[in-house]
Amino acid sequence: MLPLWLSSHGLEEMTVVDAAKDPRVRAALERAVARTNEAVSRAESIRTFEVLPTDFTVANGLLTPSLKVRRAEAEKRFAAEIEALYTRTPLVPSAAVAPSQD
Repeated sequence: MLPLWLSSHGLEEMTVVDAAKDPRVRAALERAVARTNEAVSRAESIRTFEVLPTDFTVANGLLTPSLKVRRAEAEKRFAAEIEALYTRTPLVPSAAVAPSQD
């Protein structure tokens, strides 16, 4: 999925680890989150997120054969990342930061 997305956005091939750190990928994800948040209430909104450096697959034990997330395994492997989500400053839409120029 990543190679197709990178190609369709005019970006060079990169690994999942590199993509997770790439500011252009992060900016595209932030724009997608902002668009999504427009369709939901504040209580349902995504306030912060983390791009993990690995896919969730059956082979690596993060998915069941029916493709459900193995929550306990994901929580164990990504405990530091999950903790960081709760200590990080939430995303603030740029429109809310800058006053309107009307």
